[in-house]
Amino acid sequence: MKNKLLWLVLLVFVAGCGKEDTDEYLLSLDKEKLVESLNYDKIFFYKFAKIALRSSAVRDTTLPEYQLFANRTRNVVNSFSKATTSGDQDISVTDAILMYKDYRAVSKLVKETDEDIFPTVVEAINMNYADKASPVVYLMGESKLYNENVEHAILSMIVLGTKDLGKDFALYECSKTNPEKLKDSEEKTLLEFIRGVLFFSHKLHYLSEDGISRNITWLDKHADIPLPYTKAFFGWRNFNDEQTRTAFLSMNYLFRGFDRLMMERDIDQERALKDFELFLGKANELGIENETVWAIESFLYLKKGKPEKALPALRKLKASPLCSEAERKSIQESIDYIESRDDDAALNAAYDKFFIAKIVAKYTFSVLAKINWEQVMTEKKVPHTAELFTTIDRFQKMSEAVSGYMSPAIVETGKKSLIEKSTNVMDKAKGLFK
Repeated sequence: MKNKLLWLVLLVFVAGCGKEDTDEYLLSLDKEKLVESLNYDKIFFYKFAKIALRSSAVRDTTLPEYQLFANRTRNVVNSFSKATTSGDQDISVTDAILMYKDYRAVSKLVKETDEDIFPTVVEAINMNYADKASPVVYLMGESKLYNENVEHAILSMIVLGTKDLGKDFALYECSKTNPEKLKDSEEKTLLEFIRGVLFFSHKLHYLSEDGISRNITWLDKHADIPLPYTKAFFGWRNFNDEQTRTAFLSMNYLFRGFDRLMMERDIDQERALKDFELFLGKANELGIENETVWAIESFLYLKKGKPEKALPALRKLKASPLCSEAERKSIQESIDYIESRDDDAALNAAYDKFFIAKIVAKYTFSVLAKINWEQVMTEKKVPHTAELFTTIDRFQKMSEAVSGYMSPAIVETGKKSLIEKSTNVMDKAKGLFK
């Protein structure tokens, strides 16, 4: 009986250990990390502001989802209105405090509510500029799902380039996308890639690898779908459709390689090197020369024990304006080690996987930051594009103004400021600091 019990314990232990090493288990941990990464006030206030805007497009004010927020969104909606109608970009201390008060009153509800139950941001802007007496046709079903996904993806890229919002808000937006549920289209594959890059930048490597692997399979299967947006996205103006597909595949291999390189299992390290070889092969086939190619070429040569062949690429990389002084110093260290024929030192120098990941991510985000989304949307004749960008700028101003009231010390400063302004203002904010 004791032997049977011992074997049972061993089996449970072995099964538990195996589970912790599977792709599925590690992916599930990343999903939990994603939720935790977005669990703080600045993200939830941003979500609250979006709910306020999107719910303002609801014409049937008896709907339960509208009623939940109706009394707490007026100050935010009025702030959006000021920006779009009068161009007033200033947010007063009073407005900031009242908006924060509204948010705090429903913060638990904000966390639990899916913003996508409301009309899209574009619909909200369009409807706020439409004739109030005219009938409103809301997006429904697959059409709404498609537009929401595209909207979240575009917003993720736009806020990525803003000073205050940046990567964390972009992560929130891309977490709301669900590209695998979209119909087969270029937008689907581009969205999956953007999502993968943002997950990678937040060290959610299993989530990123899962989506990018799905994307590579999709690209291999749908060779007939043209990629004009992708060509414009990366600035590959001189490429034909086939070359664009090859280049885009190479970028997917590149980031999947980095995801795998950052993982701990030996099998992932082996897979990473294969992905880098695929990336480099396609880049060389197309004659692409940039910081990413030089970084990967150097890394592969060093890994293969051929450091002298890495020197030309390292020297090109060192001369890149994208590299900081500290990064140039690290590259020069590797060059010095190689030239002294100290191969082991070269492989263990500052030029390691984290260093090249930083270089490649910097290059990729510099490319993404150059995209003028307002110009792209204007050329595509998207209605009220100017108002949409004014709204995004307002999101940023709100975030900057309200974030100051998310710590006790600054709340006290705001309280004194209100007292100094007037008794009337203090009456409006009564109870806020209790």
